[in-house]
Amino acid sequence: MKGNIKDVFPGGNTYKGFHSFYDYMLPNDEANRIFCIKGGPGVGKSSFMKSVAAKFIDMGCDVERHHCSSDNNSLDGIVIKQAKVAVLDGTNPHVVDPQNPGAVDEILNFGEFWNRDGLKLERDTVQSLNQDIKSLFGSAYHFLACAKELQDDIETLVNQAVDKAGLNELVLNLKSELIDELRSTGRAGRDRHLFQSALTPDGRVDYTDTVITDRFRCYLLKGVHSKGASDILDMLAKEYLMKGYDTEIYHQPLNPERIETILIERLGVAVTVYDSVNDRAFKIIHLDEAVLPDKLHTRNDMIETDRRIMNLLLGEAFQRIRAAKQKHDELEKIYIPQMDFEAVGRLEKQIIDRIKSYL
Repeated sequence: MKGNIKDVFPGGNTYKGFHSFYDYMLPNDEANRIFCIKGGPGVGKSSFMKSVAAKFIDMGCDVERHHCSSDNNSLDGIVIKQAKVAVLDGTNPHVVDPQNPGAVDEILNFGEFWNRDGLKLERDTVQSLNQDIKSLFGSAYHFLACAKELQDDIETLVNQAVDKAGLNELVLNLKSELIDELRSTGRAGRDRHLFQSALTPDGRVDYTDTVITDRFRCYLLKGVHSKGASDILDMLAKEYLMKGYDTEIYHQPLNPERIETILIERLGVAVTVYDSVNDRAFKIIHLDEAVLPDKLHTRNDMIETDRRIMNLLLGEAFQRIRAAKQKHDELEKIYIPQMDFEAVGRLEKQIIDRIKSYL
């Protein structure tokens, strides 16, 4: 029987630039081993991780596949849950260095397998492409920053139409159902932060179906008051953590200060804003019940204008992220012919055998 697969993003293209949650892939004090791959584009890092992941999925292990937000078809990392082992890409923009070198962390240097003399001949092209990529991402982040300002304005306009007493009542009822009768575990809960969706060259891509599976009792926060939903999720997460329950917190890709989903695996509970779970939600909390229709109606034209302009800004950001990916593809074409992939394959077999020893 094959293991379960969970697809997530450990980092994302946000209004702040690239935002990393890489430290939460696998906590150093829980890991048996963390392999950190160093090397340039096209050296086989993602293919290496995909192959290792597939091997352990076939063996029945549960595996997290951590996707790259700059190329969602590539992996930035994998976590083999039963072995407590992670393999991750430690190169730019998500530079990762060993915290406990040798004891837990280990560098896999794919630079040992390339033809240095061949790459020296491509020096100017490599430098030029890297500069283009940096410039394109910088431009994309300017557009994302502008889109975030429009999102802030929408949140402000909606908030002006919220019946605070009505919202408080909804929150208290939800807290009563989920938290108040829950006994403390007597330990400190551990928080883990990730993205379940990201802004990628293919637009917004999300993996909600692999994150919120049927084994979770899912509560859906539905309505236009998105900041209110984020505040509720933040409050619930803090309550679960105080009572000692490990909590996974999934952040909005545009503004990582906003929360979109929390998971409490021990309890089998998920609370989310993702409408894709609508048909299988255990309960839907309609936040619009706390929105005053007359007040919202007077602001609808401004909200729609904000949304239209925000979507245009996001579209321009996607174009630049897509262009950066095309430049990155050109870089890969330079590195691929200079790689000894047979040596990479031999290393892969060695790493698989070492991971098996932790099962």
